[in-house]
Amino acid sequence: MAQELTGLADDRALLGRTSTAERVSDILRGRIAEGYFPPGTRLSEDGIGGALGVSRNTLREAFRLLTHERLLVHELNRGVFVRVLTVEDVVDIYRTRTLVECAVVRGLGAPPFALDRLTAAVGDGRRAAREGDWKAVGTANIHFHRELVALAGSERTDELMRTVFAELRLAFHLVDDPRRLHEPYIGRNAEILRALGEGETKTAERLLAGYLADSRERVTEAYLRRVGDEGTAGRGAGG
Repeated sequence: MAQELTGLADDRALLGRTSTAERVSDILRGRIAEGYFPPGTRLSEDGIGGALGVSRNTLREAFRLLTHERLLVHELNRGVFVRVLTVEDVVDIYRTRTLVECAVVRGLGAPPFALDRLTAAVGDGRRAAREGDWKAVGTANIHFHRELVALAGSERTDELMRTVFAELRLAFHLVDDPRRLHEPYIGRNAEILRALGEGETKTAERLLAGYLADSRERVTEAYLRRVGDEGTAGRGAGG
């Protein structure tokens, strides 16, 4: 926890003079999405409040917002924990991803598309794989799909998917073999990018739909191995 708090203190400057619970929740959501706070982690009010330099009331409101987003769970007399997802949660995350991401690609219109950030995410994933950093590969993968959604140019869609991708990171944490999970999709991201670069949105959508179906199956199977058929994994599994 000390390492996570040290990194969190670096985000203090992001709060500026207009510190609000929404800004704090944005920072914590980002940290969850980047994998700094694994599922089941108890979040210390004193530690996080001190690192960010915010009041207890502000932090509690931020916790409340993230609980509403299903990223945190409050346990009476125990504190606030990063939520542990159920198998049903994972299936629903992928259902939402398929509906939104495929619709974004389908509605892109005429090329060319702004693909620089997608290209950067593919490069980050390949570089992390060469270094054997599979957590970073997972992060690059999430970045790729976040930037894919951003092609729609919709703030509402971006906001919806920020929470979905943060939940996805929670799912990745319980996969016991991150290399097996992430490695196949480095090349598949590149295939989607190539199709978009050639203006082939129908091909890109077909590749994306297959990609998401395969990923859902892999993550669900890993979850069932890890947490059992009921899909609960101890602390923070409720909502």
